[in-house]
Amino acid sequence: MNRNLLMKLAVSGFVLGLTTTGCSMSKMANAPSNMLGKPETAVKSASMARTALEAGKTSKAVTLAEAAVSASPRDGSYRALLGQAYLSDGRFASASAALTEAMELGVTDSNTVLALTLANIAQNKTPEAMALLNAYRDSLPAPDTGLALALAGDNESAIYVLSEAARAEGASARTRQNLALALALSGRWAQARILASQDLSLAKVEGRMAEWSQLAKEENSQVRVASLIGVKTQTDAGMPVRLALANFADTQMAAADAPMVLASADPAPVDAFAPPPPAVDASEIRTVELPMPQRDANGVVPVTELPSPVAAAPVIMAEAAPYRAAPRVAGEAAKERPFHEEARALATKFMPQLAFDAKKPSGWAVQLGAYDSLGIAKEKWGALKSRNAMLANFPASSHAANVKGRTFYRLTVNGIKTRADANMLCSQLRADGQKCFIREMGGSESIQWAARGTPLRMASR
Repeated sequence: MNRNLLMKLAVSGFVLGLTTTGCSMSKMANAPSNMLGKPETAVKSASMARTALEAGKTSKAVTLAEAAVSASPRDGSYRALLGQAYLSDGRFASASAALTEAMELGVTDSNTVLALTLANIAQNKTPEAMALLNAYRDSLPAPDTGLALALAGDNESAIYVLSEAARAEGASARTRQNLALALALSGRWAQARILASQDLSLAKVEGRMAEWSQLAKEENSQVRVASLIGVKTQTDAGMPVRLALANFADTQMAAADAPMVLASADPAPVDAFAPPPPAVDASEIRTVELPMPQRDANGVVPVTELPSPVAAAPVIMAEAAPYRAAPRVAGEAAKERPFHEEARALATKFMPQLAFDAKKPSGWAVQLGAYDSLGIAKEKWGALKSRNAMLANFPASSHAANVKGRTFYRLTVNGIKTRADANMLCSQLRADGQKCFIREMGGSESIQWAARGTPLRMASR
């Protein structure tokens, strides 16, 4: 996909909001350096790198951005610029390294986060990409988040996010085109065609469908991302070692320790540290004479004079039923063992904290999918909770949602009190391979079906 085609797609909306050459670089390039190096050289090199990017001279931009980082190695904005240059040059591994270091230095603007997400997707680092999108979901533009989700393979989440953005007042053509692309990548070509025709002529729609068809068939994630942003992939040996952030640690030399005084080689006399034992008068030592046993005429000690053995204490048998709690010593303050608290916290980590009212749903929910019928949603719920026992602890529900004239049935788990708890549950599910995203129940959803959870019960203490 050449740059002219990329510009055509950008006009119609078929690209992420991320721009690898746009004016968002200006603020980063002109940021003052704050550590080692030559600030004037860094600013000049960064400005020239931005100009080269805007002119499409990516190789030159990379060289200039590397010079800016070398001149001011602890400036995160220059590393973000370098990562953008690598991304524009089709060097995804180098882009990932530079952008990760930029975020470690505190650069977390949406451009940097999206660029790193794309670089991770191109390298098949889908979990890392999803973690970034989830962590910065509130600060990223919804059209870009949705399309990035589609590229990462989470088509259902992408369609949901983009559908919400497209219904918002003042939604742009780019948002609708990104939604159409997400529908196409999920195989819903009829819906994609109808949606794309809202902003394009019939002739352009046919061309767009052909482009999306090629993109959907492409299995190489690196080529797919490169095609989307209009760059050409190339062999990438990684970012130069001399520019690694570890090579420019902000450390100060500690003052030299005082010289250690070694012990003398000759041992000190014993009497120098061990005083002699006190003198004892022998007349003061008492002697005790023990009585000898009386023997009979044959010189044998009678058995009756031997000490009788003490009777053994009776053995106390343990009860068959286990103690419900450890016995406590009288007067001892009740103390809870630390691991009890830890076990209880782990057992209730994802437990519902809020009763779910199907007539007036509220709180946070984790959506697991959207299906064509209520029956399919119920069937999916049975399969999902049998595969992941943790899901059975939560109440589940399904309600209809109309998206562009088509009805879908959302499957959600409910009863989650806070957004943080919902994020935690969704992250755990994604770690187990389950696609999901969080949403807030507004109380107006018409629940068609609901299933109660079976919360884990802690044993009585």
